[in-house]
Amino acid sequence: MLFSSKRVTRALSILAPLAILLGMSSWVNSEELQRYEYTAEKMGVPVSVTFYAKDAAQADEAIAAVWRRFDELNSILSDWDPESEIIRVCREAEETGDFVETSDELYRALRESRLYCELTEGAFDATVSPIVKLWRRSRYFKELPPKSVLDVAKTKVGLNVWELKEKRVKTQKGVRFDVGGIAKGIVMDEALDLLKEFGIDSALINASGDLRLGNPPPGKKGWTVGVASLGEKPAFYRELSNVGVASSGDANRYVEIDGVRYSHIVDPRTGEPLTRRCVATVVAPTGTTADALASALCVLGAEESSRIFDKIKKEGLGDGKPLETLEYVLILVKDHAEEPYDDSNCEFFASSLFQGGRASD
Repeated sequence: MLFSSKRVTRALSILAPLAILLGMSSWVNSEELQRYEYTAEKMGVPVSVTFYAKDAAQADEAIAAVWRRFDELNSILSDWDPESEIIRVCREAEETGDFVETSDELYRALRESRLYCELTEGAFDATVSPIVKLWRRSRYFKELPPKSVLDVAKTKVGLNVWELKEKRVKTQKGVRFDVGGIAKGIVMDEALDLLKEFGIDSALINASGDLRLGNPPPGKKGWTVGVASLGEKPAFYRELSNVGVASSGDANRYVEIDGVRYSHIVDPRTGEPLTRRCVATVVAPTGTTADALASALCVLGAEESSRIFDKIKKEGLGDGKPLETLEYVLILVKDHAEEPYDDSNCEFFASSLFQGGRASD
């Protein structure tokens, strides 16, 4: 179902205020290219696709292919759809106790998930699903999960509870995958590649605040992106192109139990939610990399993030090739701080792209 541009803009401001896009409302007058924008709900979130094409026929054909690909990948990767491939594979692996064949798409998602688990030393982990489900229940009933049940769930998390080999996966009993921390990045990367197959290079895909940018708009240096703080006003504005931008944080999803604030973000290494409010944004060469590392950034915190991100930038994604682009900003709320949040009660940790030049300056 397609939504109007105005309606989706409101939804984005409510659901994902961590990364917003500016300067998108005007029509570009060009003899060769015109601006087109399409919106829809995909993967349970509002998605907008903006690009420059020669004519409406080219644009309509391209967006139809993009929406189909979103739906195809959602049917593979969704951990909410009981008939999705990722859930069916987990069930079959548990029943047989042996390797189960996967599609190319699921294999890629699991391979990437395993890679980023290794790179982040467990801060990103696709097997965290059993623990996350327990804490979802806690947010609903406002009570801590029983320690004995949580301890069992912890044994189902980690690189040692599953294997991946030649498009096949094998898991221990009770293991469930949740690739929500990387799926949007994967899908947006594929969508951008699809647009290029239709001859469209200048494009931006916005999936509930996470972005995949292609070439800049005609005559521009980049797409103007605002990265928001914990308040309403963006902390930074930057012109970017040919990168992925992903954000993570606990602005609204948390529960207070016995005076302690428990975030929806869970540290897979400990099985415990974060108790300190934070937001994070990562800029990386692809949406996949940005999505996975943004999910890990809040978990890692300032010191671990600096060390691990520096290593990834120098050594690459397991291939020894340095990354040309890997930037991040982490905003941590000081203990016992109250709104409104600003420089007086927040700590900013940032790489070079985000050092200085904040919107509030």
